[in-house]
Amino acid sequence: MAKMNFNDYGRAMAKYNIWQNGVLYELCEQIGDAERRRDRGMFFGSIHATLNHLLYIDHRILGILKTGQAEPFDARTIMADDFEMLGKMRIETDAEIAAFVDSNDHSWQDDIRELMGLDGVTRKLPRQLFLMQLFNHQTHHRSQITSELHKMGLDYGITDVPLTPDLPL
Repeated sequence: MAKMNFNDYGRAMAKYNIWQNGVLYELCEQIGDAERRRDRGMFFGSIHATLNHLLYIDHRILGILKTGQAEPFDARTIMADDFEMLGKMRIETDAEIAAFVDSNDHSWQDDIRELMGLDGVTRKLPRQLFLMQLFNHQTHHRSQITSELHKMGLDYGITDVPLTPDLPL
């Protein structure tokens, strides 16, 4: 395929997201619960808390993508305290993201969403931007976790989007 459109972008990034989250959870399983929960001075403290944050924000952004709305933000939300349950929810959420971008209904892409930033300014933004934010946010926090895994001697491996296995293009 010589060209990509926004739908191709969504499908490619959803596939990438599934791949990278699979790698991340496999490595996090290897370090055990005590290491996942240890406060490492990360923005959310621990790897486990960061994994929870990622899942929570994905659910919020999916709400915006699907309906244009999101539930009120609560930074203390815990999606799952148990790592096994968190992993199952991650797989389900990644499948939901993939199904959303693979849908034939792309009318949401024409919509605008108002968002008040932390600076108090309300902006009118295309809902497409929120799909981009979902994947950007994932990459941002995965990199924080991979940095911690690297400190423990674990090699995270390849993160290049063009090398995503079975890229749907």
